[in-house]
Amino acid sequence: MSSYETNNYGAVFRSLILAKEPLMVVECGVLDGYSTSNIAHALRFNRTNKGIVSAFYAYDLFDEYEYNHGDYEDVLEKLQNLDLSSDCTLVKAEAFNVHDFHDDKSIDFLHFDISNDGDVLLRMLDTWGKKMHRDGIIAFEGGSKERDEGWIKKYQKRPIRPELIHNPTVYKNWHIQIFNAFPSLTLMWRKL
Repeated sequence: MSSYETNNYGAVFRSLILAKEPLMVVECGVLDGYSTSNIAHALRFNRTNKGIVSAFYAYDLFDEYEYNHGDYEDVLEKLQNLDLSSDCTLVKAEAFNVHDFHDDKSIDFLHFDISNDGDVLLRMLDTWGKKMHRDGIIAFEGGSKERDEGWIKKYQKRPIRPELIHNPTVYKNWHIQIFNAFPSLTLMWRKL
């Protein structure tokens, strides 16, 4: 079971998509498809009930990732069983190789979950930040003290929280909201 699922972060994703009504959605890091299916479900609701047609691209390395990963065929089957496969384009690709598939200022909602650490956060903002629509939202796995003191320390990675709080590139340019329930979820949107 996804740690997102344990804390019902699917409700957060669905609420954001329903309220934001994004036209372009990107997800980097799919694992077992929990967040993917919740995002696709909300996009289908928006299309069916509000007439809002969105594009949704979900990227993951799947079996090419050496650590914890999902299976492409399993995630595709999950989306098909939920009748959501037409609401999501599932692509086997590396997160930092696909940003150029998207125009600058075109993405309304980005979910980023690829073994995130402080370095990944900064690289994601550098690479994907310019792809975000000026009022777009980034949902980023991590950001809590608990995750920094657990997973980050265990794998000797750069902590995320200090980057969110002390790095001027981040806190001066982005609004930040952290949901602390493990593994934590950080929402970021550009200061206008």
